[in-house]
Amino acid sequence: MISEKSLLGRINSDSSHYSLKFDYASLHYSILNSLQKMLNVRKGSLVSLADYGMPDFSEFISQFPDAINKLKNAIRDFLYQYEPRIQTIQISHDPDPDKPLELKFNITTRIVINEDVQNMSFETVLTSTGQAIVKY
Repeated sequence: MISEKSLLGRINSDSSHYSLKFDYASLHYSILNSLQKMLNVRKGSLVSLADYGMPDFSEFISQFPDAINKLKNAIRDFLYQYEPRIQTIQISHDPDPDKPLELKFNITTRIVINEDVQNMSFETVLTSTGQAIVKY
């Protein structure tokens, strides 16, 4: 059974409250928080998991416009591997002519909880400094 909070979220929770009612708002917030943290870790920065993280965005600068598809694939593969609550992922690039140094992606996910299907969408902006900003 899927939990609305991640394992660390449950361990660090200061609430001793337990409910049999599933909290979708907590699930959405937990996944948003997880994506925000995940997309801001660079590949190779964790000794115990060398493949954990996103590739350095500076590696892709010389590969534009193909870099956009490579980044989409890197995000998709990373989320499939390390966010087990997500079942399906679709990523689209949403160019912003006013901010050419930022890459904006829309991430649409599907989460199955028992037999209930939840769709979630996130706007993700990769800034020129390599920071990822994720909004629900």
